[in-house]
Amino acid sequence: MNSHDITVGGYVAVVIAGVILEVVATRTEAPVPSLGDVLTRIMRTRTGRVGVLVAWAWLGLHFFSQ
Repeated sequence: MNSHDITVGGYVAVVIAGVILEVVATRTEAPVPSLGDVLTRIMRTRTGRVGVLVAWAWLGLHFFSQ
């Protein structure tokens, strides 16, 4: 196992945690907002929109440029 495998494993763990949180938010009465609610709240401000754009650009640069 090399550092690339550990990095990919970390990203997979983050994605799995996000999916679990989304399932908890939509299927139970837990006070956890869904991803749609969070994005709606973030996109209300200009700073939030710029942040989402920067995050999207970062993802594209790191995952789609190889």
